[in-house]
Amino acid sequence: PFSGGGKDTAYGTQEDLWRGKVWININYLALQALSQRYSSQAGAKELYQTLRASIISTLLSQWKTKGYLFEQYSDKTGAGLKSKPFTGWSALVLLIMAEQY
Repeated sequence: PFSGGGKDTAYGTQEDLWRGKVWININYLALQALSQRYSSQAGAKELYQTLRASIISTLLSQWKTKGYLFEQYSDKTGAGLKSKPFTGWSALVLLIMAEQY
């Protein structure tokens, strides 16, 4: 899944609530943009499919092993982090699975 870290020079060095963690709401918006606004651009469909599969796989894995959806997920391991059970924006995975944007 897409995280907020990337090339941020402060990644891993400061408070990292929004840096580096995987947030399902942000990934939902990225998928929405890829499917509705950029679908005709080269590589967009493949990126959409890869990102969607990764999000579903990550959340399903955590659900199977921990029995919860979490507030956010590790960008390195996919492990659930912070609040649990969390059915706020992490419940967007259902719309992602149904491809409802």
